[in-house]
Amino acid sequence: MTKIIKYFIFTICLVLTFLVVFQRIQLRAENKQGSNYPLSGKRAGVWNDGQAALWDLNILDHYRLFGSPERARGYKPEQPINFSHVTHVQEKGIECQFCHWNVAKSPYAAIPEVQTCMGCHSIIAGTSEEQKKEINKLKDYSSKGEPIPWEKVHVMPDYVRFNHKRHVKAGVACQSCHGQIPEMETVERVSSMKMGWCIDCHREQASSIDCYVCHK
Repeated sequence: MTKIIKYFIFTICLVLTFLVVFQRIQLRAENKQGSNYPLSGKRAGVWNDGQAALWDLNILDHYRLFGSPERARGYKPEQPINFSHVTHVQEKGIECQFCHWNVAKSPYAAIPEVQTCMGCHSIIAGTSEEQKKEINKLKDYSSKGEPIPWEKVHVMPDYVRFNHKRHVKAGVACQSCHGQIPEMETVERVSSMKMGWCIDCHREQASSIDCYVCHK
């Protein structure tokens, strides 16, 4: 009986080790380090491959063992409008802060208002039928005076206080937390954004890890 338990524990450890190694290889391939898109003027990749620790496995989140799927890496909700960062950032060369204008001025990185989008798309109608279809959706929201009901991707608990302005002014690149968004047709979560992940970065950057810095 003792041997069976030992073999069982050994097998579990072996499987977990394999999952950790496989996931790290996969994340390194997906998160292309050193990408130079016009995000924050700084070349960067995802901090610590998006992991809070070596054993911070995606599978744990997806099976609701430690949190909901909405807070797991790989979370990619369907959006009301198929907005492509590839088109806007890679092809058109639009800076992040052209649309997300308040990230360096406010504690919150708000999603652009409909009026911000219409500043361009009242003139630009798109070239393909698919683009025209999505832009027409935008115009419908604008004509009704309604905000676009975007599904939030980077969800944080209510008890967490995160200040975008401080991080941007400290030189933290967008990619450190959000990944290579210019390469995403649909935005997805690439970092766990768990407490251990944040604290690890704060320690590395010699920033405060006092509880009240991040918690309300």
